[in-house]
Formats: sequence, C-alpha cells, structure tokens
Amino acid sequence: MSALISPLDEARENLRVIRQTMERSTQYSTLSGWSGVLIGLIALAATAATQRVVDMRHAGGHLAAGAMPTLAGIWLAALILAVSAEFLCNKIRARRVGKHIVSRLGAHVAVASLPAFLGGAILTAFFSMHGLALHICGIWMLCYGLAICAVGLFSAKPVTFLGSAFVLAGAVTLLLPLTLQLPMMAIAFGGFHIIYGVVIARRHGW
Repeated sequence: MSALISPLDEARENLRVIRQTMERSTQYSTLSGWSGVLIGLIALAATAATQRVVDMRHAGGHLAAGAMPTLAGIWLAALILAVSAEFLCNKIRARRVGKHIVSRLGAHVAVASLPAFLGGAILTAFFSMHGLALHICGIWMLCYGLAICAVGLFSAKPVTFLGSAFVLAGAVTLLLPLTLQLPMMAIAFGGFHIIYGVVIARRHGW
C-alpha cells in the first residue's frame, strides 16, 4: 500500500511545484517598470510636502500642535496613490502580456507582507502618541523593507534587492541626526523606487 501512496504523493508534489513555478513566471511578466517610477515620484512629492509642514532643524523631534493630522493626510494620500499606481500599472502590463494580475500566489504575497506593514502601523501610532513622529522615518524604511523582502520570496530578484536596500537604509537612518531623516526618506522611497522601476523596465518591460 505504501508503495502505491509514495508515487502518488510524489506526483502531487511535482504538480504543486510546477503550478507554483508557472504562477511565479506570471508574476515576473506582470511586473511594471512604470509602477516603480511613479511610486518614487509620489514619495518625492510627499517628502517635499512634509518639508514644508515641519522644519526638521528646529522641531527637536516634536511636532507643533495641529501638524500631525496634516502629515498623516500627506502620507495617507501618498499611500493611496502609490497602491493605485502599482495596481493599475501592473494590471495594464498583465493585460498586455495576456496574464492575470490576481492569483493564488498574489494572495500568499499579501499575507506574507501583512505582518511587517501591521508592525509599521503600530509603531507609527506609538511614536505619534509620544510626540516623536519625526523619528519614524527609519522605522518606516525597516518595516517596508521587510515587507518587500517577504514579497521577494515569490517574485523576481530585483524585488528582494529593493527590500534589502530599504532595510539597510532604515537601519542607517535610525542612527542619523534628525536633520537627515527627510533626505533619507527621499533617497529611499523616492530614489530606490525609481531605480527599481528602471531595472524592472530593462528586464521585463514598462
């Protein structure tokens, strides 16, 4: 009986591996270079808007009264625009190559990245409650990088490299003075995404 079960189990495992490989190839072909570039530009705009709201040289790490809702609105809008750009660009790319952007693998990717994003949200709330929201830049980079690294397990290598770059940038940012927090945000969320978008475009197309 075991001699019959073992080949069946092996066949099921082979089919599972083949299915996952095909799903991953779909992820490669539906990656859009435009999404990375657009997200980078959105991040640069959000960073510039943040700079206009708060002067990092004199705030001492604490926000003036009434500034937090404005900053929250800026970055919430940036998040919505970035997610929309990512979805629309990848959807257009998927349609162009005859693939579907939504798949079982996509659900696994979302679940894998959720803990890091949730951790970032909790830490953001904690820092904000204690008037230290300006120190959250490094935490955002770390949590975002960890989420992207999780996504990279199911996607192309440039995605993993992007996540690793964010983790490194986040660790460095936490050690830098307050005056360099926003420049690091621009470099990471702006520059890294634009470079990533160009790399994806060269390898997989816009």
